[in-house]
Amino acid sequence: MKFDFSKPVLQKPRLPEPLKAMLRKFSTPTDSAPLAFLPDADLSEEDLIDRVKIPVNNATMRLKADNEVRENAQFLARQERWDSLSERIRMADQTRDTTLQGTPVVDLMLFGARADVVSAAEHALLHGRPAKGSNFFDGIEDFEMVLSENPDDYAIALIVAHMHIDIGWAWRGTVSEADLQDANREAFLAHFTRAGEILDGFCAHELGSPALTAARCALLPGTEHPGDRIADDFEDLIDLDPENPRHMRALGTYMLPQWYGDLPALDLQARRTAARTFDLWGAGAYTWVWFDAILADPNGLEHIDIDYFVDGVHDILERQPDQATANLLAAQIYCAWQAARQRYRDSGNGSAQLASLRAAFETVIHKSLREVHPLIWGHAEMGFDNGVRSVSLERLAQKGRAFAMNAVAQPFMKGLEQGLTIHFGPDGITEIQP
Repeated sequence: MKFDFSKPVLQKPRLPEPLKAMLRKFSTPTDSAPLAFLPDADLSEEDLIDRVKIPVNNATMRLKADNEVRENAQFLARQERWDSLSERIRMADQTRDTTLQGTPVVDLMLFGARADVVSAAEHALLHGRPAKGSNFFDGIEDFEMVLSENPDDYAIALIVAHMHIDIGWAWRGTVSEADLQDANREAFLAHFTRAGEILDGFCAHELGSPALTAARCALLPGTEHPGDRIADDFEDLIDLDPENPRHMRALGTYMLPQWYGDLPALDLQARRTAARTFDLWGAGAYTWVWFDAILADPNGLEHIDIDYFVDGVHDILERQPDQATANLLAAQIYCAWQAARQRYRDSGNGSAQLASLRAAFETVIHKSLREVHPLIWGHAEMGFDNGVRSVSLERLAQKGRAFAMNAVAQPFMKGLEQGLTIHFGPDGITEIQP
C-alpha cells in the first residue's frame, strides 16, 4: 500500500484517506520490558542507609533547565511564532549547546515544539479515541502547512519530520515484527517515508547540522536495509558532534543483533570510534559505544575487550569528573558486573570479566563517587531503556535510591556487617569503627 503525502503549496495539506482509515482503527501498540536484576543484600535497606552516609542529590529529579527549554519551544509553537522558534533551534544546533544534565538543547526544543501534536496522536492510539477537544488529524496537517510555507527552513523541517517519526513509533510500538499487525506496520512505514521525504530537501554536511544528521539516523528503522547504512550514518553524526556521547551510545544499541548488526561488528565500530575521537575522549568512546549495548545483550561479554572498556571509564572520568558522570558510570558498571555474575554463575567462566568489572566499580566508588543521584540509578536498573514502561520520576527515583545504596555498600559489605559506618564527603571516604 502506498501513501501519498504530497500537497499543493499554500493549500492546507490533507492526509491520504488510506492512512486516515487506518488511524481510525486505533490499534494499540503494546510494550514489554524485562525485569531488572537486583541482587539481595544481607542488610536491610534501612540498615544500609543508616550505615552508609552519602549525600543524595535530587537535582536530576527537577530537571528544571530541561523543562524550561521544552516549555519555551512548546509556547512558541502554540503561539505560531515560527520565525523565533526556528532561529532558536538553528542556534542551539550550531552551538551544540547542552543543559546541565547533558541533554542537547536542540533535542529539547524539537520535542517541545511537536509535543502537542504527538501527544494527541499517542492518546488516540492508546485510548482508541482522541482526547476531548483534540483532533490530531488537524495537528498533523497544520504542521505540514507550516512546512509548506517555510520550505527552505531546516529547523521547521526537523520539527515536522520528528513529528512523523514519533507518530510512526506510536503505531509501531515495541512488539516483535512477527506480531505486528499489517495496518500498524503500514502506518509506521508511511510516517517514516514522509519524514525521509522532508529531510531529503536538506544536506546536513553543508549545513553543519548534527540535528539533521541525527534525524537521518532516527530514520534507519524505517529503511529497507538499515544495516548497510548504520555505520556510515553514525560516523557522520559523531564526527559532527563528537562531544555528545549519546550518539555513540545509540550506535552501540543499533549495532546489536536484535537491531541491525552483530557483536563483532559492534566491537569494530567501538574501536574505530575510539580511534577517531582519541584526542577528545582517550579510550572513552570505546566505553560509550558499548555502554548500553552490554546491558541490553550480555552476550557482548564474549566480545568486549574488558580492559579497553575499563580504560575508557577512567579516561571519561578524567575528562568529566562531575558527579552526574560518576553516578552514570558507577551505575552502568555495577549493572554490567551483576549481569556478568548472573551469566557465569553456573558455568564458572568469565572470571577475568568479573574481576575487571568489580575492580572498576570499586575504583569509581572510592575515587570518584561522592553523592548519589537516584534518578540515574533508577534508569540504570531498567537498563537505560527508559521508554519501555511508564514509571513516574518519583517512583523511579525511589527505586534508584534503594538500588544505589545497595550497590554503593557492596565494596564495604564485610565491614558494614560488622558495624562499620562509611562517610562519603567531598574530600573522600571515612570509615568509622563501631
